[in-house]
Amino acid sequence: MNKNEGNTGSEKIYEILSFNLCGRDFAVDVDYVEMVIEKPNITFVPKAREFIKGVINLRGRIVTVVDLTKLLGIEMEKENNNFKNVMILRVGDVEVGFLVDNVKEVIRAKESDIDTQFGSVEYERKAKGVIKKGDKLVVYLDVEEILKT
Repeated sequence: MNKNEGNTGSEKIYEILSFNLCGRDFAVDVDYVEMVIEKPNITFVPKAREFIKGVINLRGRIVTVVDLTKLLGIEMEKENNNFKNVMILRVGDVEVGFLVDNVKEVIRAKESDIDTQFGSVEYERKAKGVIKKGDKLVVYLDVEEILKT
C-alpha cells in the first residue's frame, strides 16, 4: 500500500489529484505529484517524440515536459491554447512535467468507486479506470504506464 492509500475495513481509499485538460477531467495519484507551477518558457528539443513538448529548467534540474493531449490522442482546437500549468511528477528517479489547463482538487476514492471496465481504447493501458465525481467522470491515469511510453 502506498502512502496515498488508506483502509476503511477491507476497502482501500486512494487520494488522487484531479486536473482539467481540454475540457476533460483527469487525475493522478497524489504520491507522484511534487508540485504544480505556472507554465514557464519551454525549450524545444529537436527530434524528440511528438508528445514531448520540450524541457524546462526547474531549480537547476532539467525536466522533460509532456503534452498529454498528444500522448492520449485528445484533439485540441488551437495548439496550447489553454495550458496554464505544469504538474511536476516523480516516479522513482524519473521527473517529468505534464502540461495541464488547471489543477482542481484532491479526490478520495474508494476502490469500489473506480470503474476499471470502462472499455476505452483511447486510454488503453494509460488509465487505471474512471471515477464518477458528481455529474462528471474523471479518468484516473496510470502515471507509471504513461512514463513507459
